[in-house]
Order: sequence, then structure tokens, then C-alpha cells
Amino acid sequence: MVGEAPRRPRGAEGTSGRLTAGVDDVHSQTRASPFVLLAVFGALSVGAIALSLSSAPPLAQEQLRGAAKATMSASGFVLRDDNSVVVASSSGQSVPNRAGQRVAFVVVYQAPDAVQETEVDQTGGNAEVIAVGDRAFRRTGSTWTEVASSPGLGARSVATILSPLQGAAGATAVTQDGDLYSFEPANLRGLLTTVLGAPPSEVSSPHLSAVVRDGELTAETITARVGAQRLEVDLVFSSIGSAPPVNVPRSFAGAGGA
Repeated sequence: MVGEAPRRPRGAEGTSGRLTAGVDDVHSQTRASPFVLLAVFGALSVGAIALSLSSAPPLAQEQLRGAAKATMSASGFVLRDDNSVVVASSSGQSVPNRAGQRVAFVVVYQAPDAVQETEVDQTGGNAEVIAVGDRAFRRTGSTWTEVASSPGLGARSVATILSPLQGAAGATAVTQDGDLYSFEPANLRGLLTTVLGAPPSEVSSPHLSAVVRDGELTAETITARVGAQRLEVDLVFSSIGSAPPVNVPRSFAGAGGA
């Protein structure tokens, strides 16, 4: 057993009689000290292990945080972002026969500061925007136009794209059911403002969940009520670490264009 002093062989008992017994007593006191110290150190080691286990984050929390960080640190990814808004009853359930709105985005992210976002509306039309470094471009039909230029523009766009992952990377109150993790982000109010675009005072009943597969966060869902509406954001991450490059359009109108 850890920390238990090993048994010492008893001293020989024979013709030496009481003298030998007295010497054995002295030796016993001298030799007991190392065993006492070992026992103390053993107790300290066991205590340290117990302390580390009690203060360590739960396994589910570590898994979710690690997966979110793995996806964030990839060289790039493709993100499918489906947003829906439906009318909700006072209990928070969707109201039957009340059509909602849905819009989808496909985002290609390339580290450190390049984003290409394509919006697909319900009629099949689409708009496309590219932010690279300090510059931004918009496509209308087949024509690209430079629409903005400001320091850190691409980095700010990336920060918005990464904000749901950042929330999962600092997750607390994590529960796990298979590969599905429910959690609370460290900065819930800030995340809801960024993702839902609504003031925190108007948001109620938020719920966040994520899917972890092969050590990476591959999907995240954020739902909440804003007034009489139920908002849902479904994010699916793919091509993690193997996304296509995001480049400035070869030709475009505006400053610096061909």
C-alpha cells in the first residue's frame, strides 16, 4: 500500500540476551525515521493527487474546450450558417402555420484574416463578399467591386466568424450526451449580441450546444427567444484544415481595380 512502511525483519534472538535486545531497541528507533518520512511523503503525494483531481475541469468540459480550440486553430474551414426566425408562443414553442424566415450563408475562412461569405436567400439569389486583410469586395452578378478599406477589417470579420467557437472554447456547465455537448459560454451576453444581433436585455431562454467528432468541433447550435420570436443559428464546420484559399478577386471595380 502507498505510504505504508514495509515490515522490517525482527532482530535475532539468541545467546546475546538482553544486551542484544537493547541494541535492537536503539536501532529500531534509528531505522524508524526513514519509514516515518516515507509514510509522510506518501500521504502528501496521495493528497496532491486528490487535490489535482478535485480541481481539474470535468472531462466533458475539457473535451469540448479542446475540440473548439482545435477547430479555431486550423488553417481554415468552411462554415454553413443557417439562421431561422419563427413566431413563438408564450411557452416558447413555435406557432403552427406561422411561416418563419430562413437565410443561409456559406463562409470560407482562411487564417489569419481572410473570409469569403456567400448569402443564399429563399428565392435562390445570392450575394458574395470577400474580406482580405484591410480590404473588402462585393460581387453583384459577375462584377466585383471594392467596397471598403480600413485597418484590421479582415481580422474583425474573422473575430465575428470565430466568436461561437470562442464561446465553446471557454465553456462552463458542460453536459454531454454522446457527441452532443450542451454548455454555457464564458461571455454569454457578448456572444448573443454578436451572433443574434439583439441586446442581451431582450434575449431570454438561450441554449447552446455543439457536436464534437474526432477531436474537433463540427457543429454548433444557438437558440433563444427575442420578444415573440424564436431565433436559431445552426453552424456546421467542414473542410477543417483543408478549406480552399480566399483571395482578392482578379479583377474588380473601384480603387486599385483593373
